[in-house]
Amino acid sequence: MLAAILCFAALEGILFHTGLYSSIMEPESTTGSMELQLRNEIRRPKPNRNQVLAVGHSRMALLPRIVNRDRRGTGYTFASIGLGGATPRVWYYSLRAVDPTAHTYAAIVIPSDDFNEPDNYDYQSEREGDLHYLLARLELRDLMEFPWTYPSKELQWAAFRGIILKGFVYKRDFQEFLNHPWQRIAKARYVASNSARWYYAYPGTDQNLAGLRIDWQHKTMQFPDRVPETQRKQIEDLLFPTLPPDQGRETAYLRYWYGKIIQHYRGSGTKLIFMRVPRAPTSPPDPAPKLDSAVRQIASEPDVIVLDEHLFDQLEHPDLFLDAWHLNRQGMEAFSRLLATEVRRVLGPPKF
Repeated sequence: MLAAILCFAALEGILFHTGLYSSIMEPESTTGSMELQLRNEIRRPKPNRNQVLAVGHSRMALLPRIVNRDRRGTGYTFASIGLGGATPRVWYYSLRAVDPTAHTYAAIVIPSDDFNEPDNYDYQSEREGDLHYLLARLELRDLMEFPWTYPSKELQWAAFRGIILKGFVYKRDFQEFLNHPWQRIAKARYVASNSARWYYAYPGTDQNLAGLRIDWQHKTMQFPDRVPETQRKQIEDLLFPTLPPDQGRETAYLRYWYGKIIQHYRGSGTKLIFMRVPRAPTSPPDPAPKLDSAVRQIASEPDVIVLDEHLFDQLEHPDLFLDAWHLNRQGMEAFSRLLATEVRRVLGPPKF
């Protein structure tokens, strides 16, 4: 029995606690997609520290290829590890992975959906998916913190067990690998060799919502005829959500993870630039500012820069959106140029 336990522990360690299995897992899985982003960024040549890295989710619309064409104008090279569904908890561990010394970048750009940080029923603190995004990067040392950032005992146990026995989380992917090992290896190698170029060349989509009208006061919308009924319902649900009473849960969560990112970069000289993404296809009314929101509280921290929350209001137009939340190709290009210009303004000329 002891020999069996030792054999299992050795196999678990060699396969799942090294970079071996994460290099051949399904590239289109959550963990695989995250690993591609991180490995591509780690391998990306960085001849100097005049690098600006964006983190975020699918609403981080930066297209590095657009702004890097004008590298002489900004003096900085832009990159992004934004990934759909990623949360601030994921952003912190991702930054730790790509920048362990905290001295690689001149600035990190961090998005906010809303500077008022209202609570909603999809609490980010409860997202078990964060474990899957980060599984390949979580280490035994993270047992002291990562599991306990979840509010429920069930999620704490899932995260604790997942870090120790990663095979429990990799189980389905590993079974699929065993069914077609050589095909998987070939696919993983092909994607690893080409994905950086694919991501960099991503053009966006030309789909738009031109003709959409929104009455924010009465919560009604007039859609152009070409928008299908299913998409209309999705847009309405996202822009007119039912929210719980605001108890500050979202702000507490963000204060913790913003604080972790600030702590990681404290004293390094790297600037942390927080910005509000374009909110909707037309500009919603601004509620009274929540003065104790996390992003407003950290604005006075050293090396933290909070951009004007109305900076991207000019992009809140149906011609520039493909759905309720996401910019289309034209919108992403405009966003990228505007962001790069503002980053250059607040950073000044390159110092490294």
